[in-house]
Amino acid sequence: MKYLKNIPDEYKSIIDKITGIAVDNGYVIYAVGGFVRDMVLNRIPKDLDIMVEGDNGGIKFAVLLSQKLNIHPPVIFEKFATAKLIIDNQEIEFIMPRQEYYDKNSRNPRTEKGTLEQDVLRRDFTVNALFLRLNDMALLDLTGRGFNDIRDKVIRVTDETASDLIFEQDPLRILRAVRQSFQLGFKIEKNTYLSMSKKADRITIISPERIRDEINKILVFEKPSEAFYMLDDIKLLGIIFPELKEMQKIKLNGNAFDYAMNLIDKIHSDLALRMTALFYYSDCCGQTSGVILRNVLSRLKYSSDFIKKSVSLLEGCSSAKQYEEKWTDAEIRKFEKQTYINLKDIETFVNVDSGQEKKSLFERIKVLEKNNMLVPKKELLDGNEMSDIFGYPSGKWIGKAKKYIESLQFENPLISKEKAIAELKLYIEKSKDILL
Repeated sequence: MKYLKNIPDEYKSIIDKITGIAVDNGYVIYAVGGFVRDMVLNRIPKDLDIMVEGDNGGIKFAVLLSQKLNIHPPVIFEKFATAKLIIDNQEIEFIMPRQEYYDKNSRNPRTEKGTLEQDVLRRDFTVNALFLRLNDMALLDLTGRGFNDIRDKVIRVTDETASDLIFEQDPLRILRAVRQSFQLGFKIEKNTYLSMSKKADRITIISPERIRDEINKILVFEKPSEAFYMLDDIKLLGIIFPELKEMQKIKLNGNAFDYAMNLIDKIHSDLALRMTALFYYSDCCGQTSGVILRNVLSRLKYSSDFIKKSVSLLEGCSSAKQYEEKWTDAEIRKFEKQTYINLKDIETFVNVDSGQEKKSLFERIKVLEKNNMLVPKKELLDGNEMSDIFGYPSGKWIGKAKKYIESLQFENPLISKEKAIAELKLYIEKSKDILL
């Protein structure tokens, strides 16, 4: 029997409290899942899950803890026989040993009380199926492979006789295997990998939000390209990102997908920047890259704020890609005005992607800024002033007039308000359709 002695400082106080109450009240409790794996690997663990023996043991023990510690009662999920408590600002889930039964069209199982051995077999991979009995700090490896697979750095399903079924029942495990393989630096065992590929089409039963969360974790790896190439190899890439599969058909001294993979590895691990890099070359596929990215992010249920930021960043980077030295100062000012919110990120991106020939764009912006020759961010005339000056009610003409004044500022950022009004008056007289 192996034992662990050193609880990480972040969790020592919490585990001491939980274990003391368990022992005093006759409960046998276990830390389970990735928390135990990370402790064995000497990684800083997170997401503490506590398994409690006994029928509805997790719920009963969580209720007892809330009473003994005088904290807010647990949030209880009767369907899954689980409960969540906040202890010392840490969210902890409490469960009982259970067995699961799946419906073909859902990854959400029906659960029943089970034995420790049954609970182990419902889990995904051997390295995530170690139990740490907190009553005496004993480590249990009920698959008989967990310790060896951690030592050998291998991702393997808990039940090798049912590897197809494990991914059939919960195909999110396919993405988790890919992510954990690169997150931990582990290889995926051959038959496990084969089953992942065979069941890739089952990913369609998984909610977009769950897929999105796994993709986000992959995108912040040091080299996310490795994971995307694996997704392609197991036939998952085309299901989740058909746009990226299309990019493989576009030849750019290689193909657009390979260019994107090279780029995402070079860009630092900011999620919006990595997403920009992923679809930077997608405009080769018939639509603008901004439209394609918006469609992808909407499909995966990203927040409207993240979509807006990412699309704006991508469009700014695409505009910077078009820069040539013959651009006038007016064109430089227009670019800066349209992209200034993301300008720092765009500069970082373009310098990685395009090298020296595009750097002069940002040098020119800095020179104009130093000389106070950029377009002011504040409007020279607002809509109310225009209505008062010209005597026309508010309408679409206001927006057209503002665009005209902005174009004057691009040509001459120091133009006075009086001069702008005079120019606008002439423009309205010559172009009466502005008032339509």
